[in-house]
Amino acid sequence: MNQRITDPLSARLRRVPRTQYVLGGMALLLSALLLWASWIVLSDRYMGALANRASVRSTLYANAIESVLKTYTVASALLAQDMLLLSALTGAPSQQTRLTLGGVQSTIGALSLSLYTASGTLVADTQQGDDKINHGIAPYFQLALDQDISVFATVAISESEQRFYFARRIQQSGTILGVAVIEVDLAGLQGEWVASEDQVFVTNAEDLILLSSRAEWRYRSLSPFLDPLSAQGSGRFALLPMLSLDPSRAGPQVAIDDEVFLRIDREVDFRGWTVTYLAPTSEVNERVTGAIAIEVMAMALLVAFGLYIISRRIARRSLQLQRESEELRALNVRLGSEIEERLRVEQSLQEAEQSLEQSSRLAALGQMSAAVSHELNQPLAAMRTYLAGAQLLMKRNRPEEAMTSFQRIDDLITRMATITNQLKTFARKGGTELAAVDVRRSVMAALAIMAPQIGQNRIEIVRHMPDSPVMVRADTMRLEQVLINLMRNAADAMRGQPDPRITIEVFSGPNLARIQVHDSGPGFKVPAAELFEPFFTTKAPGEGVGLGLAISAGIARDLGGSLNARNASDGGAVFEISLPLLRTPEQGEPDHERAR
Repeated sequence: MNQRITDPLSARLRRVPRTQYVLGGMALLLSALLLWASWIVLSDRYMGALANRASVRSTLYANAIESVLKTYTVASALLAQDMLLLSALTGAPSQQTRLTLGGVQSTIGALSLSLYTASGTLVADTQQGDDKINHGIAPYFQLALDQDISVFATVAISESEQRFYFARRIQQSGTILGVAVIEVDLAGLQGEWVASEDQVFVTNAEDLILLSSRAEWRYRSLSPFLDPLSAQGSGRFALLPMLSLDPSRAGPQVAIDDEVFLRIDREVDFRGWTVTYLAPTSEVNERVTGAIAIEVMAMALLVAFGLYIISRRIARRSLQLQRESEELRALNVRLGSEIEERLRVEQSLQEAEQSLEQSSRLAALGQMSAAVSHELNQPLAAMRTYLAGAQLLMKRNRPEEAMTSFQRIDDLITRMATITNQLKTFARKGGTELAAVDVRRSVMAALAIMAPQIGQNRIEIVRHMPDSPVMVRADTMRLEQVLINLMRNAADAMRGQPDPRITIEVFSGPNLARIQVHDSGPGFKVPAAELFEPFFTTKAPGEGVGLGLAISAGIARDLGGSLNARNASDGGAVFEISLPLLRTPEQGEPDHERAR
């Protein structure tokens, strides 16, 4: 025997509306988008701050290097004009010459100063130790003799050490007497970089790192165009792994030993040198991660608080639903009996409405009887005249003229038959089945039935109807009854008015067919809604019971349309019937007809 076990949590989840799942998913999506947007905004902000700080630091380093190099450049130019050095080159050197060089060395902070004749003979120097360099045979010595400028040179002492020199020729009256050489001290500047823990290096125009805060980077090349084979033979030209640049808004980024740095370059106003400052982006990631963690914590607290509020609300709602369910059970019992009673009342009202509709038709038929009798009496009197004339013509043996009189009598009989058939048709009860009806034919049929009353009251009829059919789904008898009621009300409203006129217009729109009945009467003085209430009438006692418009509005609703009323701006009342089109016909030009 299989026993079915139901998980309470699963059952509760199945009862959760699908809308709540959708809202929950949207909330998660919005939270993810918010965190993503926060990450982007904070990353840009913190990276911008890092770039600003790195830009300031790189500018400071570049200014420091420019200051040192300009100092040595000016010092070499001053040495070339020193009179003591000129006399030492033209005469015998003295102890004072060495003391002068030593004083300049201590003033500018140089490592050493040397004075050579034009032939490369050492006159005096301040070099110490056994690793003295003979500058007289160096290439930059010959460059200094050939150019009247301070020549800068870099000399590789070993794979891990280089020295920097300024050489300037000394001349008098166009005669080159010798060359002064200054050994530049950049080690102190480099030591300050190492102590500051900043990642900074200086490259020359050939992308060779001359100075660096990290010893392993010194004398290595950044250029990717160097021959890798030659780089294997010389460590000082080995490629530094800084070539894969990742551009960002703050500047290019480089990866060194799995650590990402923001790279800021500053050009030094000296022989194409460039100071490169590397700012680690790890602090940006740490700050962004911390801010995102705070946002996630805040969201979690909000979610927890929201779930607490929802749980409390659900508990209260559950108790309320239990009480309401008990009340609904009792109410359902009462409503069941009331619904049955209402159904019986509605059935009785429907039967009464049908009876009232038929009574209204018969009442309208009674009102038209006087006009119809007058209309029939005229053909009968004419028939007597034509018959007497025909008998006289037969006695005089004029049968052809007598046949003309007989034909006129036949036309009068046909007219009388048409009037009586229309009255019988109107008196019948309409069917419940709907069929395709051309609105124009219904208007013409209603006008034919109302013709006696219209002619008796001398009412002008103006028709505006399209040439093409305007088809609706309706009961022909009931639609004609509504039109006759509106025409009869229009005729009654214009009683005693000079030049009475009824304008009937048929419009075929995209979805609706509209029939307007516009009279030239005084209009109505009450709200339009009251006109369609049962037993409301503006006629004198005995002239109407106030059911015509109410029944007509009910018929229009049964046909899927509506009946509305309003006062026209040029006077009179306008009643409009709106019915759904059976199909969209081709709109033709309106046919404007005027008849009396």
